[in-house]
Amino acid sequence: LGINFSASAVSRITKSLNAQVKQYHQRKLLDEYQFLFLDGIYFSVKGALKAKKILILVAYGITMFGKKELIDFRFAQAESTSACEGFLNDLYRRGLEGKNLKLITTDGSKGFAAGIDLVFPHVLHQRCWVHKLRNADKYIRKNDLKSFKIDAKKIYTASTHRDAVVAFKSLRHRWINVYPKAVHCIEQDLDHLLAFLQIPIKEQYREFIRRQIRTTNMIERAFRNVRQRTKIMGCFTNTDSISRIIYAIFNRMNSKWQEKPLTQFTQFI
Repeated sequence: LGINFSASAVSRITKSLNAQVKQYHQRKLLDEYQFLFLDGIYFSVKGALKAKKILILVAYGITMFGKKELIDFRFAQAESTSACEGFLNDLYRRGLEGKNLKLITTDGSKGFAAGIDLVFPHVLHQRCWVHKLRNADKYIRKNDLKSFKIDAKKIYTASTHRDAVVAFKSLRHRWINVYPKAVHCIEQDLDHLLAFLQIPIKEQYREFIRRQIRTTNMIERAFRNVRQRTKIMGCFTNTDSISRIIYAIFNRMNSKWQEKPLTQFTQFI
């Protein structure tokens, strides 16, 4: 703009966001979310002697009106049960009681799994297929990886829950003696991996919606946007500076998404 700002001026301007950040964390939530995605993202922040990693828990939702929204975020020491339960309880107290929630998708975090059982015990919990297959991949030789993934894909692209179970049994029969750890990795969480198939969806929207809700890819894409905008900042001075930039990015994305609802999510049942 042809105007030079000093570092102190920029600091004063950005600190003016503090009130908006506080309001964002305290605002009342409408109980209109039908899908939730929960995950965490790490940032570097200056410590007394060296930089340290700090975790931010994030809740991302899709409303009954097809609107995507980064609902809130919270600092945590780890994805522990207490941290995740506290985060979810705060959302609940502010209005997100889950009366319209159909599914909550996570990457397999034990903390979020325990928190969901405590705060939203009536809601189906979906384990992310991408993360689960990454866990199974490490037990498989490179030459067999493609074939194993083809068999796994038959499970999560099955038309019905029954067909998915049949597809898993086929995978198990073929690979159990070759890669027992990979098979057990999927088998131990099969119920949560197939939770998304219990939601009735009209045929014309089925493929699109199931692809969105069976993984945490939607929230991961939002994280990529955040990382792209913060990578040039390197290490943050403190948590307040992280809060301001995260709020600013989330607010911008939420504003853009308000104009482009996912119509498939408004009439799929």
